[in-house]
Amino acid sequence: MTTASKFGVGDKWRTQVSFWCWMIPALAILLPMFVAPLARLARNSFNQDDPVGMMRPTWVLDNYVTALTDPFYSAVFGNTLMVAGGVAAFCVLTAYPFAYFLVGFAGRSRKILLWCVYMPLFVSVIMRVFGWMVFIADTGIVNRLLIGTGLVDSPLHLMYEVPGMLLGIVHRYLPLAILPMINAMSKIDPLVLRASGNLGESGVGTFARVVIPLSLPGALAGFQLVLAGVLSDFVIPILMGSTKFRMLAPVVYEEALTNASWALSAALAMVMLAIVAVILVGTNLLVRYLSPWVRA
Repeated sequence: MTTASKFGVGDKWRTQVSFWCWMIPALAILLPMFVAPLARLARNSFNQDDPVGMMRPTWVLDNYVTALTDPFYSAVFGNTLMVAGGVAAFCVLTAYPFAYFLVGFAGRSRKILLWCVYMPLFVSVIMRVFGWMVFIADTGIVNRLLIGTGLVDSPLHLMYEVPGMLLGIVHRYLPLAILPMINAMSKIDPLVLRASGNLGESGVGTFARVVIPLSLPGALAGFQLVLAGVLSDFVIPILMGSTKFRMLAPVVYEEALTNASWALSAALAMVMLAIVAVILVGTNLLVRYLSPWVRA
């Protein structure tokens, strides 16, 4: 073996050791704080609920059968997936032009626009919900303006309805779509955009054929972050949602603490985790298939 090859093997070994040394702190937190509770949750999902003893240890699939076949839970899963997918798609589509302008044309106002994105993340979600109550309640600012200008005769019922809940959810998760998009577009070489223009492509064409394909990793990351967040959101559906349109997180909470159905609630949570995993893996594979140059 030559000296160069010896050094190559040693460098590779040191790189691997260094990688695991950097990973140890994260694994020390991840294993006890995430993997262990998740394993416990999976085990509980096969138990049997007992109104007296909370749960009876066993290995049955009754909870999964109920979660997948009961019309009520099917409607809950459908509502949650529909809202999560729609909000994630809307946030990504909204984030694209904003991030494109901020990276390419904002100039001195870039820092101000970035702070406009960051600031909502520093405010408690509870405070943001109270702020929306001031705006969209039946006696709120929006309805008073609409009635005062004669556009409507009676208040629009937005609070505790699906439209009001969607406003709150979009406001909460839109920054999670914008920030990855800004990061992805910042990595696009300006010379590539200039070359597209020099070859006769219009601004719209450059955006469609160059910017969008090269920024797909940011769009995918934003979509996945928003989707996962909305699927697990508990606060906004509880405080701004409607009892006629149920979302999964409040239902899991009610099954566990109100109905004492710990095993069933664990099964509902595991089904949703499986759905999230399938969606995340599926979107990664789809983007890689449609855009081979992307390594998302």
